[in-house]
Amino acid sequence: MSREKMNLTGIVLAGGLSSRMGRDKASLPWGDSDLLHTVLDRLAPVCSELIVISNVVRTIFRPDVRQMADYYPQCGPLAGMQAGLLAAKNEVSFFVACDMPFLCTDAVAFMAGAADGYDAVVPFVGGYFHPLHAIYHRNCLQWIEPMLAAGEYRILNFYPKIRLRRITAAELRQFDPELKTLDNINTPAEFSAQKNGMME
Repeated sequence: MSREKMNLTGIVLAGGLSSRMGRDKASLPWGDSDLLHTVLDRLAPVCSELIVISNVVRTIFRPDVRQMADYYPQCGPLAGMQAGLLAAKNEVSFFVACDMPFLCTDAVAFMAGAADGYDAVVPFVGGYFHPLHAIYHRNCLQWIEPMLAAGEYRILNFYPKIRLRRITAAELRQFDPELKTLDNINTPAEFSAQKNGMME
């Protein structure tokens, strides 16, 4: 399927703190690559810009990728979102964690297409939000930055203040019937299970 790049920045959060995994998740082997590059490769067909947010300097084999560090180190994904939105050349960005190797490119494009008029586009599946598989407009900085300054790091806490578009499971299933795009890998057991499933 041919795709055109959108005015969309793809931002991968690869902070380096992986306490449950016991090692850096971004560099875990996946296929003939690693988790980070797998996610970048799935974003590249639709994103006109790619950024990796990491407090660890990484070797990235794509020349079109910029690396940025958090302005608020060790403050979790919200700090990565702030750094990414500040760095992005586009007004709209898709944020994803580096441990989501089944990311569906067509689902990303669909969510970006649904972003007009909204500050965020976030899947609401299984009774909860998936904030690190989501679209955020640069407008969100006006809520994110005061939260960080106040030591408040829970992403969902600014959702009641913004124009939020919920993406349903049914909408995502058009492109990914099993909703694998939302799967992430947190532990060695999950990594082994998911990797074995990929190879079957």
